[in-house]
Amino acid sequence: MTNSVEVAARPAWPTPWLASQTDEKQMFIRAREQTLNLIQWLARIANSYVEETRPEDRVALKFHGNGTFVTKTFARDIAVEMRLPSLEIQFQEQSKPVPHILDPEERSPAKVEAWILVELLHRGLDRDKFSTLLPYTIKNLLSGDAEDYSPQACAPGLMRLLVWFRAAASILSDGSSVVCLPQTLTLVAAPRRGAPVAGFSPGDTEHDEPYFFAGHGKKRRLLTASELANEARPATAAAQFIKSLADVRRA
Repeated sequence: MTNSVEVAARPAWPTPWLASQTDEKQMFIRAREQTLNLIQWLARIANSYVEETRPEDRVALKFHGNGTFVTKTFARDIAVEMRLPSLEIQFQEQSKPVPHILDPEERSPAKVEAWILVELLHRGLDRDKFSTLLPYTIKNLLSGDAEDYSPQACAPGLMRLLVWFRAAASILSDGSSVVCLPQTLTLVAAPRRGAPVAGFSPGDTEHDEPYFFAGHGKKRRLLTASELANEARPATAAAQFIKSLADVRRA
Protein backbone atom coordinates (compact mmCIF):
# COMPACT_ATOMS: atom_id res chain seq x y z
CA MET A 1 0.00 0.00 0.00
CA THR A 2 1.40 3.42 -0.95
CA ASN A 3 2.30 5.67 1.96
CA SER A 4 0.23 8.85 2.16
CA VAL A 5 3.33 11.07 2.06
CA GLU A 6 4.59 9.61 -1.22
CA VAL A 7 4.03 11.40 -4.50
CA ALA A 8 3.97 9.44 -7.75
CA ALA A 9 5.69 12.14 -9.77
CA ARG A 10 8.47 12.73 -7.23
CA PRO A 11 11.84 13.38 -8.96
CA ALA A 12 14.65 10.85 -8.82
CA TRP A 13 16.33 10.67 -5.43
CA PRO A 14 20.08 11.50 -5.19
CA THR A 15 22.59 8.68 -4.97
CA PRO A 16 23.35 7.73 -1.34
CA TRP A 17 25.68 10.04 0.60
CA LEU A 18 28.37 7.59 1.72
CA ALA A 19 31.45 8.14 3.90
CA SER A 20 33.66 6.60 1.20
CA GLN A 21 32.72 9.19 -1.44
CA THR A 22 35.47 11.67 -0.56
CA ASP A 23 36.13 12.92 -4.11
CA GLU A 24 32.42 13.23 -4.89
CA LYS A 25 31.84 15.17 -1.68
CA GLN A 26 34.62 17.63 -2.47
CA MET A 27 33.17 18.15 -5.94
CA PHE A 28 29.74 18.74 -4.38
CA ILE A 29 31.18 21.31 -1.95
CA ARG A 30 32.90 23.14 -4.83
CA ALA A 31 29.62 23.15 -6.75
CA ARG A 32 27.80 24.52 -3.72
CA GLU A 33 30.37 27.32 -3.37
CA GLN A 34 30.12 28.25 -7.08
CA THR A 35 26.33 28.35 -6.84
CA LEU A 36 26.40 30.40 -3.64
CA ASN A 37 28.80 32.88 -5.24
CA LEU A 38 26.84 33.35 -8.45
CA ILE A 39 23.39 33.46 -6.89
CA GLN A 40 24.47 36.61 -5.05
CA TRP A 41 24.13 38.51 -8.33
CA LEU A 42 20.41 37.75 -8.30
CA ALA A 43 20.29 38.87 -4.67
CA ARG A 44 22.14 42.11 -5.51
CA ILE A 45 19.75 42.93 -8.34
CA ALA A 46 16.73 42.11 -6.19
CA ASN A 47 18.05 44.13 -3.26
CA SER A 48 18.56 47.09 -5.57
CA TYR A 49 15.25 47.05 -7.45
CA VAL A 50 12.56 44.92 -5.79
CA GLU A 51 10.11 47.10 -3.86
CA GLU A 52 9.84 45.35 -0.51
CA THR A 53 10.38 47.03 2.85
CA ARG A 54 12.42 44.28 4.48
CA PRO A 55 15.69 43.28 2.78
CA GLU A 56 15.08 39.59 3.50
CA ASP A 57 11.83 39.86 1.54
CA ARG A 58 13.55 41.63 -1.36
CA VAL A 59 16.24 39.00 -1.87
CA ALA A 60 14.13 35.86 -1.36
CA LEU A 61 14.05 33.86 -4.59
CA LYS A 62 11.51 31.49 -6.07
CA PHE A 63 12.78 28.00 -6.81
CA HIS A 64 11.20 25.97 -9.60
CA GLY A 65 11.44 22.21 -9.92
CA ASN A 66 13.38 22.45 -13.17
CA GLY A 67 16.33 23.91 -11.24
CA THR A 68 15.69 27.62 -11.81
CA PHE A 69 16.06 30.37 -9.21
CA VAL A 70 14.08 33.55 -9.99
CA THR A 71 13.95 36.97 -8.33
CA LYS A 72 10.71 38.72 -7.52
CA THR A 73 9.54 41.00 -10.32
CA PHE A 74 10.44 44.67 -10.42
CA ALA A 75 9.97 47.67 -12.71
CA ARG A 76 7.93 46.61 -15.76
CA ASP A 77 7.43 42.95 -14.79
CA ILE A 78 11.16 42.22 -15.03
CA ALA A 79 12.92 39.44 -13.15
CA VAL A 80 16.26 37.61 -13.32
CA GLU A 81 16.83 33.86 -13.27
CA MET A 82 19.78 31.50 -12.73
CA ARG A 83 19.68 27.86 -13.78
CA LEU A 84 21.27 24.73 -12.39
CA PRO A 85 23.48 23.03 -13.46
CA SER A 86 24.93 25.56 -15.92
CA LEU A 87 24.54 28.55 -13.52
CA GLU A 88 23.68 30.67 -16.56
CA ILE A 89 21.94 33.96 -15.74
CA GLN A 90 19.22 35.55 -17.85
CA PHE A 91 16.73 38.40 -17.54
CA GLN A 92 13.00 37.73 -17.81
CA GLU A 93 10.27 40.00 -19.13
CA GLN A 94 6.68 39.05 -18.29
CA SER A 95 7.92 35.66 -17.02
CA LYS A 96 9.66 34.84 -20.31
CA PRO A 97 13.47 34.61 -20.67
CA VAL A 98 14.93 37.15 -23.07
CA PRO A 99 18.06 36.89 -25.30
CA HIS A 100 21.59 37.57 -24.06
CA ILE A 101 22.39 34.73 -21.70
CA LEU A 102 25.32 35.14 -19.34
CA ASP A 103 27.51 32.04 -19.26
CA PRO A 104 29.69 32.59 -16.17
CA GLU A 105 32.42 30.20 -17.30
CA GLU A 106 35.80 32.00 -17.20
CA ARG A 107 34.16 35.31 -16.34
CA SER A 108 35.31 37.37 -13.39
CA PRO A 109 32.89 39.09 -10.98
CA ALA A 110 33.81 42.40 -12.64
CA LYS A 111 32.74 41.04 -16.04
CA VAL A 112 29.47 39.72 -14.61
CA GLU A 113 28.75 43.14 -13.10
CA ALA A 114 29.50 44.79 -16.47
CA TRP A 115 27.04 42.42 -18.20
CA ILE A 116 24.34 43.25 -15.65
CA LEU A 117 24.84 46.98 -16.13
CA VAL A 118 24.44 46.62 -19.89
CA GLU A 119 21.24 44.58 -19.46
CA LEU A 120 19.84 47.20 -17.07
CA LEU A 121 20.65 49.91 -19.62
CA HIS A 122 18.88 47.99 -22.40
CA ARG A 123 15.73 47.92 -20.26
CA GLY A 124 15.81 51.59 -19.40
CA LEU A 125 16.47 50.98 -15.71
CA ASP A 126 18.42 53.42 -13.56
CA ARG A 127 21.85 51.82 -13.30
CA ASP A 128 22.78 54.11 -10.43
CA LYS A 129 20.33 52.16 -8.26
CA PHE A 130 22.29 48.97 -8.73
CA SER A 131 24.54 48.13 -5.81
CA THR A 132 26.80 45.15 -5.18
CA LEU A 133 26.16 45.51 -1.45
CA LEU A 134 24.22 42.72 0.23
CA PRO A 135 22.01 42.94 3.33
CA TYR A 136 24.04 40.13 4.93
CA THR A 137 27.64 38.93 5.06
CA ILE A 138 29.09 35.93 3.25
CA LYS A 139 32.74 34.97 3.65
CA ASN A 140 35.08 34.37 0.71
CA LEU A 141 32.90 35.74 -2.07
CA LEU A 142 34.77 36.31 -5.31
CA SER A 143 35.21 39.96 -6.27
CA GLY A 144 36.86 42.10 -8.92
CA ASP A 145 39.10 40.46 -11.51
CA ALA A 146 41.17 38.30 -9.16
CA GLU A 147 39.52 35.00 -10.10
CA ASP A 148 37.04 33.66 -12.65
CA TYR A 149 33.96 31.54 -12.07
CA SER A 150 34.18 27.99 -13.41
CA PRO A 151 31.01 25.87 -13.25
CA GLN A 152 32.58 23.41 -15.70
CA ALA A 153 35.29 22.54 -13.17
CA CYS A 154 32.64 21.15 -10.82
CA ALA A 155 30.01 20.00 -13.34
CA PRO A 156 29.38 16.59 -11.71
CA GLY A 157 28.84 18.32 -8.37
CA LEU A 158 26.39 20.76 -9.92
CA MET A 159 24.40 17.89 -11.40
CA ARG A 160 24.24 16.24 -7.99
CA LEU A 161 23.25 19.56 -6.41
CA LEU A 162 20.43 19.88 -8.95
CA VAL A 163 19.13 16.41 -8.08
CA TRP A 164 19.14 17.27 -4.36
CA PHE A 165 17.34 20.57 -4.91
CA ARG A 166 14.69 19.00 -7.12
CA ALA A 167 14.07 16.18 -4.68
CA ALA A 168 13.93 18.56 -1.72
CA ALA A 169 11.57 20.96 -3.48
CA SER A 170 9.15 18.16 -4.28
CA ILE A 171 9.00 17.23 -0.59
CA LEU A 172 8.75 20.79 0.71
CA SER A 173 6.23 22.16 -1.78
CA ASP A 174 3.11 20.26 -0.63
CA GLY A 175 1.03 22.29 -3.06
CA SER A 176 2.72 25.61 -2.24
CA SER A 177 5.76 27.42 -3.61
CA VAL A 178 9.34 26.89 -2.47
CA VAL A 179 11.61 29.81 -1.61
CA CYS A 180 15.42 29.95 -1.74
CA LEU A 181 17.26 32.11 0.79
CA PRO A 182 20.35 33.17 -1.19
CA GLN A 183 22.50 33.94 1.87
CA THR A 184 22.59 30.21 2.69
CA LEU A 185 21.21 28.47 -0.42
CA THR A 186 18.50 27.10 1.86
CA LEU A 187 15.16 26.01 0.44
CA VAL A 188 12.13 26.61 2.64
CA ALA A 189 8.45 25.93 2.21
CA ALA A 190 6.56 29.16 1.57
CA PRO A 191 5.67 30.36 5.10
CA ARG A 192 2.09 29.87 6.22
CA ARG A 193 0.54 31.25 9.39
CA GLY A 194 1.02 28.80 12.27
CA ALA A 195 3.08 26.36 10.19
CA PRO A 196 6.48 25.13 11.39
CA VAL A 197 9.65 26.17 9.61
CA ALA A 198 10.72 23.34 7.35
CA GLY A 199 13.48 23.36 4.80
CA PHE A 200 16.52 21.89 3.11
CA SER A 201 20.16 22.94 3.15
CA PRO A 202 22.80 21.72 0.69
CA GLY A 203 25.28 22.01 3.56
CA ASP A 204 27.10 24.80 5.36
CA THR A 205 30.14 25.56 7.52
CA GLU A 206 28.81 23.38 10.34
CA HIS A 207 27.54 20.50 8.20
CA ASP A 208 29.41 19.48 5.07
CA GLU A 209 26.52 17.37 3.80
CA PRO A 210 22.95 18.16 2.70
CA TYR A 211 20.22 17.96 5.31
CA PHE A 212 16.53 18.58 5.91
CA PHE A 213 15.49 20.57 8.96
CA ALA A 214 12.31 21.38 10.83
CA GLY A 215 11.59 23.71 13.73
CA HIS A 216 13.08 26.87 15.21
CA GLY A 217 16.31 27.68 17.05
CA LYS A 218 17.36 25.09 19.64
CA LYS A 219 14.26 23.04 18.80
CA ARG A 220 15.37 22.63 15.20
CA ARG A 221 15.78 18.99 14.20
CA LEU A 222 17.99 17.73 11.38
CA LEU A 223 17.82 14.77 9.04
CA THR A 224 21.14 14.45 7.21
CA ALA A 225 21.98 12.92 3.84
CA SER A 226 24.13 10.26 5.50
CA GLU A 227 21.20 9.29 7.72
CA LEU A 228 18.93 9.07 4.70
CA ALA A 229 21.50 6.81 3.01
CA ASN A 230 20.52 4.15 5.54
CA GLU A 231 16.85 4.32 4.58
CA ALA A 232 15.35 1.87 2.10
CA ARG A 233 12.98 4.63 0.93
CA PRO A 234 14.78 7.92 1.62
CA ALA A 235 12.20 10.14 -0.11
CA THR A 236 9.46 8.72 2.08
CA ALA A 237 11.64 9.10 5.20
CA ALA A 238 12.36 12.76 4.38
CA ALA A 239 8.68 13.50 3.72
CA GLN A 240 7.66 11.81 6.97
CA PHE A 241 10.29 13.81 8.86
CA ILE A 242 8.83 17.10 7.57
CA LYS A 243 5.24 15.96 8.06
CA SER A 244 5.80 14.70 11.61
CA LEU A 245 6.65 18.15 12.95
CA ALA A 246 3.56 19.63 11.31
CA ASP A 247 1.45 16.94 13.00
CA VAL A 248 3.02 17.72 16.37
CA ARG A 249 2.33 21.43 15.98
CA ARG A 250 -1.34 20.77 15.06
CA ALA A 251 -1.87 18.43 18.01
